[in-house]
Amino acid sequence: MLTQLIHNGVVVPEAPEPRGLTLTIRGRPWALTPKQEEMALAWARKQGTPYVEDAVFQRNFLADFSRELGLEEPLRLEEVDWAPAIHMIEAEKAAREAMTREERRALAAQRKAQREALREQYGFATVNGERVELGNFMVEPSGIFMGRGEHPLRGRWKEGPRQEDITLNLSPDAPRPAGNWAAIVWQPESLWVACWRDKLSGELKYVWLSDTAPIKQEREARKFDLAHQLDAQLEAVRAQIRQDLDSPSPRRRMLATACYLIDVLGLRVGDEKDPDEADTVGATTLRPEHVRLHPDGTAEFRFLGKDSVLWHKKIALPEAVQRNLAELSQNARPSNARRCDKSHPTRDLPQLFPDVSSRKVNEYLSSIVPGLTAKVFRTHHATAVVRATLERSGVRAEDPEYKKWEAASLANLQAAVLCNHTKQAPKNWESSHARMQERLQRAGERVQAARQQLKAAEQLLSDLRRQAREARKAAPAGRKEQSRARWEKKVEGAARKVEQARERLQRALLAQGKLRAQAAIAAHKRTWNLGTSLKSYIDPRVYHRWGRQVGYDVLTHYYPKALQRRFSWARAETPEGADLPDGRS
Repeated sequence: MLTQLIHNGVVVPEAPEPRGLTLTIRGRPWALTPKQEEMALAWARKQGTPYVEDAVFQRNFLADFSRELGLEEPLRLEEVDWAPAIHMIEAEKAAREAMTREERRALAAQRKAQREALREQYGFATVNGERVELGNFMVEPSGIFMGRGEHPLRGRWKEGPRQEDITLNLSPDAPRPAGNWAAIVWQPESLWVACWRDKLSGELKYVWLSDTAPIKQEREARKFDLAHQLDAQLEAVRAQIRQDLDSPSPRRRMLATACYLIDVLGLRVGDEKDPDEADTVGATTLRPEHVRLHPDGTAEFRFLGKDSVLWHKKIALPEAVQRNLAELSQNARPSNARRCDKSHPTRDLPQLFPDVSSRKVNEYLSSIVPGLTAKVFRTHHATAVVRATLERSGVRAEDPEYKKWEAASLANLQAAVLCNHTKQAPKNWESSHARMQERLQRAGERVQAARQQLKAAEQLLSDLRRQAREARKAAPAGRKEQSRARWEKKVEGAARKVEQARERLQRALLAQGKLRAQAAIAAHKRTWNLGTSLKSYIDPRVYHRWGRQVGYDVLTHYYPKALQRRFSWARAETPEGADLPDGRS
């Protein structure tokens, strides 16, 4: 709970200076207004990208652009001569490229100074008497909505908020920031400093305290503690779900079935996705066409998961779950229970769980174990699979660092698979994979060359030792000591070369092993997003504890810098020799 929150508001980017752009539209010159010009230049900046070839992206943008022009009938792409806008963008690019190195450095320094000045003024808040960083302090400017995956609104114009759209969260003792703000409220139970309603999706957007803020880190630790506590209660939770699968109450059967799928399949709830995602599906937003029930008691789930990547699994189901899904499919209807994007074309389609929202799921789980939510379920499962994968890795303290990195990555991958954190394969995957194979081939050649050099050095040393023995035997009695000293010097030199060759071979093997690990992980994670599970679902203390056991600082060498700061509390909560919440030292 906050007792004090003082800040200077947020930065609202100013609209770009108008340049007097004129386009030829439907055969006649059209002097654009500042907003029309901003839209036309935003479209021109997308030239050469796949977006402008996307029919949905084109149609959505042209509809909004036509509306801003006051046209009743939407434009077709060929009805606008975009050349003046494109030339304006190309001239900007050419001017940047024509700058000298000194000019670029001076411009970069000027921009950095401006950013730092804004950050100093708006990037911090006083929270309960302590100065803490904000997660961000500048609201999103107007622009073309890109979306993720096959979002139906991609290409629409997304108007950025103005000051009069933004509500600030400030404690009563805070001075009122200058500006025409929509409202100033005091919500001590919340960690946001500013919010506004997105003009395209209708969703609320927030500016939060930074993840490094002590109060946020305390909440983060409590979230993972809840997941650890579920260890001892998991069987009781599952027993209650199994019992409710046969409940006489249709509503309770529905909730239990949804929670069964969340538990066994690791599904997201469904209505908690980000507003810029496409028609992605979770447990409570499944539709009849997403589930095929087979006579052998198995069910096949097929739908677009996160980032519009196909989610396809076939599993055996208990008879009660199979029966409930069949009943729910037969009685499917549109949902009135969940918050929906009103512009989304799927909102009126029949749902398997029309009366089940994330709030209802969490209320049901909390009735079994206080504080239990669907996300805690997923956090527990993801953390458990990471712990088990690390324990099975067989990595030891004496192993090279790349093996420890590989083990950490594979554990992270298992959590991403469990949580279905999929992504589209990179478009440059084939070329990057080919480059990696070339690097591996060169590394193999270096290893082979190093082996041959070592073999030659060892052979030379062996030959010199044999020659030294023969020379000592053949030397005259008065010159044996001199002969021995001369040959010993040669043998010592050859022995040093053998040691140097061994070191070269070890370095080459180490480099080859590191490349192999990188190639293997790159191939494994090609269609999996490891960042989401690492950021939100894996208790960092599990990684930190394992890292202590094998002599690897996971938080420093595996976590990206932003997450190192976010999870800095994990070091303090798992000092050397301390017990983790699961009772393991």
